[in-house]
Amino acid sequence: MGRPADRAELEAAAVDEIRGWQTDQDIFDELVAELAGRTRTEMRVIDIVQRLGPITAGQLAAEVRLTSGAVTAVVDRLEAVGYVRRLRDTVDRRRVLIEVTPKVLEASEPVFRQIAEEGFGQMAAYTDEELATIFRFIREGREFLHRHTARVQAMIAERDRKAANPG
Repeated sequence: MGRPADRAELEAAAVDEIRGWQTDQDIFDELVAELAGRTRTEMRVIDIVQRLGPITAGQLAAEVRLTSGAVTAVVDRLEAVGYVRRLRDTVDRRRVLIEVTPKVLEASEPVFRQIAEEGFGQMAAYTDEELATIFRFIREGREFLHRHTARVQAMIAERDRKAANPG
């Protein structure tokens, strides 16, 4: 594909690439979940706990956008297969934290080791300034998605409120 000729074409091409990337990521994530014998939600929970470190069930529910009951069920399933464990907070013994176990790394290594190696190799081809621009673009894109996720959640809540109280 040639380089777009003007700003409008460049923006349209960028949007198309982003949408394609999102679809490709969705397909990949679905296949990884299938390979692992887990649901997409379980994989999302593993990713969040792995990235954020030990986290409370309430914090996890907010991050993954599930009810506390749904998070408890997911954590129960993941704990049963040894991917996460619950532990007491050493500072506040009343709090329970959820963390991933070494089994997650063992199970994910065949898929993600090669991705990490290739990905870091790709990043090495960029200058520090280019990487900083990519990082800024991704960070701002995530902030953008967070804002619009909250907006759509509010739309759903309003729709459900109206359905529960017609008239």
